[in-house]
Amino acid sequence: MDQVRVVVLDAMGVLYRDGNVQGRVLVPYLRERGCQAPEQDIRAAYRDVTLGRTSTAAFWAALGAAAATDEDYCLRHTLTGGVREALAELAGDGLEGGGLELACLSNDAAAWSALVRRRFGLERHIGRWFISSELGARKPDPAAYRAVPAALSVPPAQVVLVDDRPANLAPARALGMRTILFHSDDTAAHPDGGAAPEQEVRTMPELVAAVRRMAENRSKRSGAAD
Repeated sequence: MDQVRVVVLDAMGVLYRDGNVQGRVLVPYLRERGCQAPEQDIRAAYRDVTLGRTSTAAFWAALGAAAATDEDYCLRHTLTGGVREALAELAGDGLEGGGLELACLSNDAAAWSALVRRRFGLERHIGRWFISSELGARKPDPAAYRAVPAALSVPPAQVVLVDDRPANLAPARALGMRTILFHSDDTAAHPDGGAAPEQEVRTMPELVAAVRRMAENRSKRSGAAD
């Protein structure tokens, strides 16, 4: 059996507190900056910018938010409680031989993603960032998921994907990844009728414990098979 080597975390709703980033962060920010566009137009423009079809500067301009800037908008994001401690534990800070490799798979614009993660110092532990605007694919498009094991040179069975939307876990399961549902403010609004995730958690300490159980169980099974 394959041993867990990589943990891939979603950004909005897992690393950052607001899973409903458009409703809770982006739209309120745009309204404050003078945008009067209908919400459906905002969501369409957001999809384009997070697919890399347009720049963030063009996004603000198209929505009539002349006073908006990437830097100002990115200050609106907040960390989920306990994120830094959880990342340090998963990465194995202070442990001989280290811990698990950490990555992020997020539907976002690359410029925004870089600003927020550097603001919070998350690149210390998360080495690879797979951002939809650079991939040209948004979750739950299977292409977004296939990019991760390919770039990290690991089989999908050695990857654990953590996301707050059940529908975003389904393609990962189909690809052979392990899955954990992290309950956020947005989880209940996006139910999935497919197979249940392997684990469900609500806090960062619970997430660390769940990943450890997966890693330990897989390691024991591998040892028994040998």
